[in-house]
Amino acid sequence: YEEGYDDGSGMIDPNTGMPIAAGADGNKVASDVSRYLEQEILSKMQRTDDPSVWQCLECGYSRKKSHVVEHVEAKHVEHPGYSCELCPKVFQTRGSLRQHRRAHRMVVVAPALEFSQT
Repeated sequence: YEEGYDDGSGMIDPNTGMPIAAGADGNKVASDVSRYLEQEILSKMQRTDDPSVWQCLECGYSRKKSHVVEHVEAKHVEHPGYSCELCPKVFQTRGSLRQHRRAHRMVVVAPALEFSQT
């Protein structure tokens, strides 16, 4: 079973393992950028003789597909990065942003304690 690369949206193309580009909400620019980025990443990798292993065509890095996608995106594709919606941080890969978002979810605010003045 080959896991697809997930950008956190939960919408993964089963054929490519890449996130399905936004577009249903009318965001054509984001859709075009996603499509371009997906094509750029996939053009820089190929499946090896072992069907569970993919290889970066730029440097030879070989792992399962999701790892090679992340590697190519971080090392061999130029793009402005992915911004966190909750803070000013910018990340080189969608996976790094997804991991960072989890940190925001882990912040727990303790409920305020009410003290009665008796």
